[in-house]
Amino acid sequence: MLRSLTRTKSISHSSLYSCYLPLIPRQYKSTTTNTVPFDNEPFPFSRFEPCCPEGEASENGFIPCSEHPIPKVIGKKIEMHEELKKTRTGRHLVACVGPEAPDWSRSKVETVKGGMILGINSAQNTWMRSQKERRPPPEGELLTTVIGRPSPNTEWPNSDILLFPEFRRYPGVHPDKLLDSKITPLLDALWKDPMCSKLPHIENEEILNDIDTVVLVCTHTMRDKRCGVLGPLLVDEFRKVLSEQGLLKGQEKGRVEVWGVSHFGGHKFAGNMIIHQKGLGGHMYGNVRQCHVTSIVDRHIINKKVIKELWRGAVTPPSIEK
Repeated sequence: MLRSLTRTKSISHSSLYSCYLPLIPRQYKSTTTNTVPFDNEPFPFSRFEPCCPEGEASENGFIPCSEHPIPKVIGKKIEMHEELKKTRTGRHLVACVGPEAPDWSRSKVETVKGGMILGINSAQNTWMRSQKERRPPPEGELLTTVIGRPSPNTEWPNSDILLFPEFRRYPGVHPDKLLDSKITPLLDALWKDPMCSKLPHIENEEILNDIDTVVLVCTHTMRDKRCGVLGPLLVDEFRKVLSEQGLLKGQEKGRVEVWGVSHFGGHKFAGNMIIHQKGLGGHMYGNVRQCHVTSIVDRHIINKKVIKELWRGAVTPPSIEK
């Protein structure tokens, strides 16, 4: 079933699709566990394990770290024993609203009046009601979030849209004009099938040739304090480690960006993050703390290996278009 995911259940499409004729489903083309290049070497840390343990473990297993302190009240609320909830989506649509946008002031970005996610959801509902052709629900899901990346040369509510795994940028999109704009053919294709193998060319689209990795860490404080506290700590640590290795965008050879992202599910598994990398696709991790960042940079970003111990699933495959 298609869901334009903000990891909410505000849109139920089952009723809209209930009259469609069943067809033989085609093979889902997303990344499977059989094709993920997991690291053969064990990760040096277990889930949410500190590098410099200090003090006794809390009832949930949380142990403070002398090198990377975390408020105990937050650490005690982290789930680190249940199986990490796995996710599988097809493409990831990201609105670059900047760090001060009104989207961050609400627990659900899809309820922000004038916001991009509300605009996308509303436009999709209108689009679905207008479809006369009877077709089965498309396979795969379209994950939609906002991130703290600014959109140059425009102001909120306009924002740039990024699409993964293609690493494409669509500048200056207005949330109230999604069904009558340059980006309309793209949305039409994604709503019909998030895994479509041939996307339409959009007049002003750009390929992000100057970056090859985007790290997105959930920092959505208004949705959940666990990610709201841990997320910014992880963003700072990733930027610090990447900068020390000359990998951060803005440095001479830097091709990695790090941004805060809105809720995408599983706050109890904080810290939560997604890494999009050209040739590797998008992968979601949970139970990450600052102690793990250096190893994640080395194993995932530099050596392109997925860390199974922290893996929450594939967000996008390495490529879709043919």
